[in-house]
Amino acid sequence: MSLSSTTSRLFVSLLLASGIGAGACSTQSSSSHGVCVVRADPALGCNGVSDPDGGATPNLGLIGYSCTGSARPDEAPTYADGVPQGVVCADRGALADGTQGYCCSEALTPCALNPVAICDAPNYGYQCRGSQRPEAFASDLQCGQGIYEGDLIDYCCSGFPQTDGCTQTDSAGCSDNMMGFICTAGNMPKAEQLGANQSRADVYRLLCSVPTILPSAQSYCCYTPALPPVGGTCVPDTLVPGCAAGRFGIACYGPDTPAQDYPGMACPDPGVAGRDAEGYLATLYCCDFQ
Repeated sequence: MSLSSTTSRLFVSLLLASGIGAGACSTQSSSSHGVCVVRADPALGCNGVSDPDGGATPNLGLIGYSCTGSARPDEAPTYADGVPQGVVCADRGALADGTQGYCCSEALTPCALNPVAICDAPNYGYQCRGSQRPEAFASDLQCGQGIYEGDLIDYCCSGFPQTDGCTQTDSAGCSDNMMGFICTAGNMPKAEQLGANQSRADVYRLLCSVPTILPSAQSYCCYTPALPPVGGTCVPDTLVPGCAAGRFGIACYGPDTPAQDYPGMACPDPGVAGRDAEGYLATLYCCDFQ
């Protein structure tokens, strides 16, 4: 559910429109394209799910809604001095009467629905300010890693369970200072797997080793590095040619080196001019975490 399916784009902010209609969600909200009404329907399942960290989530005061047409309960946030204010909703799909169901936060949050966010279906966008992710206000949501846009953070979210193909596990054979993941083919660990309450996932990026290929999956050893310095251009690249499993492939687009951008990373061999996993010109390194 990330805003980008490639590693290098994690460092690029989305260009999103800043003007969103004024208003606030009420018991009944209507518009030219539909109407939303409060609906106490057990089928919505708005009162109790497990949080992304695997623990029990208390009732966060989520309110059920049903909407006709393309209306949404969260579609009219406001911005006060650049700070978003709106409710946060998890979509629950079509109900028996053909309306669309939502589970929404009871109180206003520092997040606003962003109708022009670039999110892959079935995800939709929120723009938030502060350290709390959208899931902190509507526990039925699942959101990808946040991307900074000035003082705001952009998210792509969905109320439908989605598999990311990776499971954090201690059985991956990693050292004590790294996290192990087992992933199905074509998937890589993502920082949002650290959980909704671990807002550092929106600031820090997982740096993962070249995977070890298993019979039906692949294992990664990852750690959370310090923030790269301003102007740092080095990003993880697990497809660096000749970089063995367990080592760290890194592509740099400027004169900086992985050791400069990621303290604790040691690259015994000089970088080699080549192309990254997306075909862009870069200096490729194969490094070790120490």
